[in-house]
Amino acid sequence: MRILKILALTILVVAVAFASWYYRPWSKYSPAKVAGLQKNESLVKNFRSMSELIPSKTVETSSGAAPLAYQLESLELSYDFDGQRKSLDQFIEESTTTGLLVIKDGTIRFEDYYQGANEKSLFTSWSMAKSFVATGIAIAVKEGKIESLDDQAQKYASQFAGSAFGESSLRSLIAMSTGVEFDENYASDEGDIRPFFFNSFILGKNPDTLLLPFERSRPAFNDFHYISPNSHVLSAVLRGVYQKPLAQIMSEKIWQPLGMEAQANWQQHRDDENGIALGYCCLNARLRDYARFGKFYLEAYKSEGLGTELLPEGWANQMTDPATKAHAPSGKGSIVNAYSGRGYSQHFWLPIDEPGVFFAAGVYGQFIWIDTNRNLVIARNSADAEWTPRYPESEAVMKAIARHYD
Repeated sequence: MRILKILALTILVVAVAFASWYYRPWSKYSPAKVAGLQKNESLVKNFRSMSELIPSKTVETSSGAAPLAYQLESLELSYDFDGQRKSLDQFIEESTTTGLLVIKDGTIRFEDYYQGANEKSLFTSWSMAKSFVATGIAIAVKEGKIESLDDQAQKYASQFAGSAFGESSLRSLIAMSTGVEFDENYASDEGDIRPFFFNSFILGKNPDTLLLPFERSRPAFNDFHYISPNSHVLSAVLRGVYQKPLAQIMSEKIWQPLGMEAQANWQQHRDDENGIALGYCCLNARLRDYARFGKFYLEAYKSEGLGTELLPEGWANQMTDPATKAHAPSGKGSIVNAYSGRGYSQHFWLPIDEPGVFFAAGVYGQFIWIDTNRNLVIARNSADAEWTPRYPESEAVMKAIARHYD
């Protein structure tokens, strides 16, 4: 009987200790909040309050925002998809869109918010953040901080020395073509991306260290294989080059020069001075500032604006040039079918049958769509639980919006 009492007491103590660790009533952040982050019923709220769930560091802006001209008008249109005629309003409702903004010829022609959001909401980017990280790499090349994109990552991020990622060239990391074996399947508990995310944010494990065991299974540029660690390693390169946290680098190299109107934030794995930003996701910003980023690239593509000062010559123009045949839209790379036929170039996506267009994208329906032919940018945020099967329709809607301004 005494042994049973001791066993019961031990179980109770362990249960209380685990509950205390999991819920952390004394702390602003807890594993319980992170675990509940992706519950479908909470996506809308969570995706514009990420700093309440996960530690973050502020991306500071300058005192004066770059002005945006306005000529607002309604945006009523219909499009054909999968044998149906649908309206934009119908898509906005079905896809749980939270913000939509269109810049045409440098002027905001449409801006609206949904699901309780407004112009001051900080929307999470998910993988759109990857495009910001790659832009930081381009700026570092322009400044001479990075000698060549053919340099290995470990030259600038020594913590990866001797690992497959460390021995990958910056060029292969940017092209998502390192040949490192990593399962990016978001829906699978047996994949690699979910443990990478949750081990960083729940267990507080160093995200750099978590990537050291992964090995290369094929040569670089053998195929197009989109994996988030490539972007995180690039963010580590930036941290190594500038010897600053990623949020501060983004502030000094992108946010302030581009005249973003509001502070943003970038999630990090711990709430202390040793916190490391997750470089493949987790930037949170206003919709207008995402649109400013798209406008920056649109102007850079046309050899205009700040892009001529901040980016290496030809960088933006290469956005529509796939690194290999496997990177081309509707290409035949070994894993390309996983991407709905989209192409890829320098951490931006390329749509099907739409030359001159490139875009940043994130899970759950985030877009910065840059149409160089129409001189147009579309910024969209959403909390779409059905974003994967809806992707082809989302691309069709982006094209329909762009055609509306012909």
